[in-house]
Amino acid sequence: MHTGVTIAYTHDLVDWDRLADIFVHAPFATRLPSDIQKAFTNSYACCFAYTHDGVLLGAARAISDGVYYAVILDVVVAIEHQGHGMGGALMTGLLEKLPVEKIYLTAPPDKQGFYKKFGFYKHNNTMARYAHPEAAFENGVLSKREPWSLARLSRNFTGSKPGNDQMFE
Repeated sequence: MHTGVTIAYTHDLVDWDRLADIFVHAPFATRLPSDIQKAFTNSYACCFAYTHDGVLLGAARAISDGVYYAVILDVVVAIEHQGHGMGGALMTGLLEKLPVEKIYLTAPPDKQGFYKKFGFYKHNNTMARYAHPEAAFENGVLSKREPWSLARLSRNFTGSKPGNDQMFE
């Protein structure tokens, strides 16, 4: 990771306009700074990466019930700082704040290998509902077909663990 980078767990000093800019250029999403602030403020846990002089470089957040489930969202690093361990530092910091039984996240196919390093596996029985699903269908994020078979589900629920060949199929 870059030297001189600090991971912080409070959102009191966040430059929300800067974070919105990071989202756009990462590339991640176009979001209003006020919406990003509301999302992070309402989250169970969040962490932020800063330079030694206080420039925001990345962020991550999670929602949780604090006991059983958590969902990691919005892991984002400024494009010029990607590939230097900052995303890993954000994930490590966030996971330390989530002592729950199950942690979920969504990840594009090109980032799934990154999350695999933290013990994440492809989840076979999750569904999603989007307010505006058209782009998600077009990009292959959502599918109208059943992604699992009853035979595979019953095999997985009998206690057998997926093999390495089943991870991130």
